[in-house]
Amino acid sequence: MPLPYIIVPVYNGAFSLKEFLGRLHQQWLDRLVIVDDGSSDETSVILKKLNYTTLTHEKNRGKGAAIQSGLHWINENGGTKLITIDIDLQHPPEMLDEFSAIPYETILLGYRNDRRKMPLLRQVSNFLTSLLISIRSGAIIKDSQCGYRSFHTKVFKDIRCYENGFQFESEFLIKAVLSGWKVQHIPIPTIYGNESSSMRHVRDTIKFIIMWLKSFFWI
Repeated sequence: MPLPYIIVPVYNGAFSLKEFLGRLHQQWLDRLVIVDDGSSDETSVILKKLNYTTLTHEKNRGKGAAIQSGLHWINENGGTKLITIDIDLQHPPEMLDEFSAIPYETILLGYRNDRRKMPLLRQVSNFLTSLLISIRSGAIIKDSQCGYRSFHTKVFKDIRCYENGFQFESEFLIKAVLSGWKVQHIPIPTIYGNESSSMRHVRDTIKFIIMWLKSFFWI
């Protein structure tokens, strides 16, 4: 069976891109689908020198939009499974194999197994969003903000997502679980360095709350 494709949404990821690629096992290199989401740093310059599948947004559209662009490319090229992973090295690329054996109608979701290593605001945000998504979906969601996850593309025959930013990942979990998909957790290390995050806590928290409230009116 072919390995899943890997969608890598990138926004201003030049600082970690080379190390990320260097840590990938050879078998995964031709499965990469890198989405440059309107980066304003050297990301596009680096990618132009490399021979990987790269999709480009001329303007920053958000992580959800980047993932959906990658998904569209995978569907167009006959893929049936995918893994999403962030570029900032908080998700160890060496663990891709653990996300590759995806049970039927199941989402493999990474969870950081030691929240104490997170910045305090992240601890609070992660706990609250995971709790609210668990309440809304009826499933135990340990780490709703973890972007390290894998699933069959078939899930998008059952659901349709509209969020373009970080809220896409929460919308996806709620809709998938409500449609009958299961969630299986894979523990990953909690890694935080000096990298900056594209997430804006106040703005994105407000957007999450709006999305969560709207979810009670989804048909």
